[in-house]
Amino acid sequence: MARTVSNNVDKKNQRAVPKNQQDQKISELQGEIDKLRVNQSPQLIDVIKELQDKLKKTTGELEIDISLIDANPKQPRQTITPELIQAKARLLKKYGQITPIILVAKDNNRYLILDGQLRYEAAKVLDWKTIRAFLVPMPSDIEQFSLQTFLGFEDLNPLDKASAIALEVQKAINLSQEKLTGVLGTIIKRIERLGKIKELAQLVAVSEEEQLKGLENFAINDEEQKILMILLELGLNPASVKTNLLPMLSLPSDLKIAIRQKGLKGAHALALCRISAKGLNVSESVAKRERTKATNKVLSENLTVPETRDIVKSIKDKYLKSKTSALKQSREINGIIQKMNSLSVDFLESASEIQLKELKDLLQQKLVEIDNIII
Repeated sequence: MARTVSNNVDKKNQRAVPKNQQDQKISELQGEIDKLRVNQSPQLIDVIKELQDKLKKTTGELEIDISLIDANPKQPRQTITPELIQAKARLLKKYGQITPIILVAKDNNRYLILDGQLRYEAAKVLDWKTIRAFLVPMPSDIEQFSLQTFLGFEDLNPLDKASAIALEVQKAINLSQEKLTGVLGTIIKRIERLGKIKELAQLVAVSEEEQLKGLENFAINDEEQKILMILLELGLNPASVKTNLLPMLSLPSDLKIAIRQKGLKGAHALALCRISAKGLNVSESVAKRERTKATNKVLSENLTVPETRDIVKSIKDKYLKSKTSALKQSREINGIIQKMNSLSVDFLESASEIQLKELKDLLQQKLVEIDNIII
């Protein structure tokens, strides 16, 4: 029922050739090199170098020309900021390349990155001509392989992570991002009512068989079970996905851009999204202007999440209090109008001539002010 996650990231160091065949090829190539040494062939140096290159390829790790490598357009990581690249470049310069990247060979004598995009970008910054890599067979599901590779990375922003997870669910059961958010929310609420949300979290660390058996206690249908199994197989707590990741998909476009291009953190974005047209009771353009100003302040001053929430609260208070004040003034004006309507002829006749003259002058003055405002 549930798909078994294949091509686990733990297989990063797999070789392109099975071990028994690999050992045989190594032995054969080494034998050819020894024969050439004995025979003193005229082209000995060139041929030995060629055979040594073949021998190196057989062991799995290669030095690949960086100009022949292409990025994977379907990888979950859509955000690689200059800051991330420079940080990785500094590490590569200081310590060298500790871990080879993972590539697959393409039909046009080029290579596609399965893992190592950041190391690849950093190597280009350092003007490296080659980079160490493992060649592996093309995975049956390249998107899933890439997703698994990135899920454990702390620097993968929550927006990219949420988008990749939603795509994985959509591939499996054809459920849109919008529907996934609603369905998962309904599932989690039901499990919370059953008092079993901790039991759901514990399923992340058990086998697939135990996960399937555990889900039988949650009163869920087949579609809901598939969704939970996909998340559990990826090592994700469904409740955490619902609370911390899926809300990323509903963020305004300006906040998504700030996350991907400026490094805005997910928690800050969730706080800033409360600066909305509905939340401020204003037009969308006004809300976006206020949200952009607040976002720039958060980024420029490197504010904490609590500090960000304080800014959001002050903006909401400003608009909502202004609205309350305007409403109060409107009520006061309505009261004045009602009082004016209550000025009957009998009431006016009871006033002195001086009072009537003062009232007339005051009304004429207010009429002039009203005309200036209306014009």
